[in-house]
Amino acid sequence: MRRLSANYIYPINQPPLKNGIIEIDQEGVIKKIIDTRGELRESRNLEFFNGVITPGFINSHCHLELSYLKDKITKKRGLPSFLEEIIMNKEEKNHILLNSIKIYDSEMRRLGIVAVGDISNTNYTIQIKKESNIYYHTFIECLGLKDDAVEIFEKNKLLHQSFVNNGLIGSIAPHAPYSVSKELFLYIKELAEEQNAIITIHNQESNSEKEMFVSGTGKLINIFKKVGVDMGSFKSTGKNSISSIQNLLPKQNHILFVHNTFSTKEDVELIKQSFENAFWCLCPLSNLNLEDRLPDMDIFKKMPRVTLGTDSLASNDCLSILEEMKVINQHYPDVSFDKLIKWSTINGAEALKIDDRFGSLETGKSPGINLITNFDFDKMQISAKSEVKVLT
Repeated sequence: MRRLSANYIYPINQPPLKNGIIEIDQEGVIKKIIDTRGELRESRNLEFFNGVITPGFINSHCHLELSYLKDKITKKRGLPSFLEEIIMNKEEKNHILLNSIKIYDSEMRRLGIVAVGDISNTNYTIQIKKESNIYYHTFIECLGLKDDAVEIFEKNKLLHQSFVNNGLIGSIAPHAPYSVSKELFLYIKELAEEQNAIITIHNQESNSEKEMFVSGTGKLINIFKKVGVDMGSFKSTGKNSISSIQNLLPKQNHILFVHNTFSTKEDVELIKQSFENAFWCLCPLSNLNLEDRLPDMDIFKKMPRVTLGTDSLASNDCLSILEEMKVINQHYPDVSFDKLIKWSTINGAEALKIDDRFGSLETGKSPGINLITNFDFDKMQISAKSEVKVLT
């Protein structure tokens, strides 16, 4: 039995405990949480740390299989140019792909991440996920605009089954409004409703997404034509992307709307009204690297179901939830640590339906335990120098 204490413990499901104590067994299961009311006394086998103790982090959106693209994509050129470079760099030798996946799976765990909502287009991550200390929910990503929705969907069902056959959890999800045909959306929706599956979708990551739907013009259309993407029967709708596809997504399933870089208050209200279990996943470092802007945090800091993700190393320099928290704090210092740590833990756990084990420090859970050091106790906030250390 280990007994851990720090200046503050953030259980998440209750207010922070000053000088609190957590008792855990050899498997990392929490046996007891003690509120010392700030009066910590020396006791046998007590491990005290300077900093704050939190649950393990949840990375709600990642593309682990794109780790080989680190430092290979030009920054701040916008989403259309990013997609073009992804397509042009998609060929890589298997041993390089697998080595990158293995390295950054381990790196995420070292950085305090215990669970990941991961996007996959291939089976490359299967073996590493089987051996990983991280819990993965794998989203098999469907995309295609031409008139072969049945073929695409069946291919992705087979890929999903290959993960299931290896004991891994996952579901089939659409890539983005601009890259999935109506027919393909409807196949995904039907299966998701049948299985009560979690889905995810890249949402309003670029203003060119809106242009594509409103007028059928813009950089996305131009890039698709340039690289030879078959646009199939795509037609502009005169409405923005989320308004155009709202009836093509299941209404009651857990849905992670990812990025939301150009989402307006009206867009968010539409999603709230249309979907019972909508979650907003923010990937701020990726957004800065791609479009050189952040989502409107004045909207999202008022929302109850915000989560954090890292996106991929094609659009990010690291896979660290703490660094995502830092960049929000840097640009929006009024977003409290209490809110940031919920976005980083329990909200992601609820989105992925794993909050029975992860996301908060509660008796019976084994959520992983992180220590955040170099914490600013005057402001009760992380600092630019804050680091994470994995305790369990």
